[in-house]
Amino acid sequence: MMSHRKSGEVNASEYNKMWFQIWDNGTTRWDKGDVSPALRELIVDKRWELPSGQGIVPGCGRGYDAMFLARPGLHMVGADLSPLAVKAASTLRDSMGIPADLASFQVMDFFNFDIPASQFQVAYDYTFFCAIHPSMRADWGRRYAKIMSPGAHLIALIFPIFKAEEEREHGPPFLVSEDDYHRVLDDNFELIHIDPKCQTHDSRVGQEIISVWRRK
Repeated sequence: MMSHRKSGEVNASEYNKMWFQIWDNGTTRWDKGDVSPALRELIVDKRWELPSGQGIVPGCGRGYDAMFLARPGLHMVGADLSPLAVKAASTLRDSMGIPADLASFQVMDFFNFDIPASQFQVAYDYTFFCAIHPSMRADWGRRYAKIMSPGAHLIALIFPIFKAEEEREHGPPFLVSEDDYHRVLDDNFELIHIDPKCQTHDSRVGQEIISVWRRK
C-alpha cells in the first residue's frame, strides 16, 4: 500500500488513483467481511434510534455497513471511488435479497457530488477518515456539515487510535484520535455519544472508539 507522511499536502487526484490501484490489485486488507461489531452493538444491543430519511456511507467498499443500516424509512447510499467496489457491493446486496430502494451503491467522490435537496439524515464513517490524508481532514468536516441536515446523525467509528511507534507517521490508515474529530466537527456538530469500550473485531481490540455526532 502506498505510504505518505502526515506532514505536508497531497495531490487529491494522485491520492484517488492509489485507491483505484488498491481495488484493481485486490489488496483490500481493511475488509473484514462483515458489519463492524461496534456498529452492530450500537444499533442492535443499545437500540440507537436513527433519524429517518436518507443515509450515506463514504468509502463503502463492499457495502456491509450500508446494507446493515438500511431499513424501511431509511434509504442508504454506499459511495465509493472504485467501480469495482460498487459492483461488488451491488452484487452482494442482490445475493442477500436486499432491494435497491433500501440500499444503493454509486461511484462517487465524497468531496464532489451533487447534494440531494433533502441532504442526508444519517452518515456512517469508519475506514474513511483514517484513509484520507490528514491534510484533507478539515475539508472532510466541512463536507459533512454541508451534506447533512440539522439534527442528522454522523456515526464515526474512530480507528486506529493506536499504531506501532515506527508506523505512526505513515498511512493509510493514518493514526487518529478523538481530538482530531473534535477539531473538524465541533463548529457544526455536537458529540452526543461515545464509547471507548465498544465491541471490535478481534484484530482491532484497543484501536476503536465509536461515536455519534448530531448536526447542529
